[in-house]
Amino acid sequence: MIKLSTSVCVNAPAQIVWERLATLEDIPLWSKPVLRARCNGGVARGAGAERICELSGRLTIRERWTAWDEGRSFRYEGFGIPLVKRASNYWSVQAEGERRALLVSEAEIELKGGLLGRLLEPAMRASMRKMGVQSLAAFKFLVENGRPYEGPYSRIPPAPTGC
Repeated sequence: MIKLSTSVCVNAPAQIVWERLATLEDIPLWSKPVLRARCNGGVARGAGAERICELSGRLTIRERWTAWDEGRSFRYEGFGIPLVKRASNYWSVQAEGERRALLVSEAEIELKGGLLGRLLEPAMRASMRKMGVQSLAAFKFLVENGRPYEGPYSRIPPAPTGC
């Protein structure tokens, strides 16, 4: 099993960071692999919400929110992810004074394929860690600048992981 934890310090009040994070359909603004996102069933917030993400390479994944603590945290599970048997992600926003917030993402991913899947874990872990760090840096940029990062994600400025 792959366990990843990534964080970023955002120079904005926790409430603003939460509102941007909790707007589930805005993920394409800060996660490069996601081309489009929409919520199904009229529920776009809270436990029970479901999001469909269209990814590059003509892939589509589904995410379902299993827990939601308004203003603080949520957990969701991902389905239809290539090579992945089970995926869960927990996000939390913690106030760091009045003008900063720490955004934390904790992921657990179990790959398909038994032994072969376990052999792939180191490469997948490195790839997912890089993607997570870049996405959080892009999220920070979006919140702090009011617009998405427009350059190549490989050139996005590194973001502090703590406040």
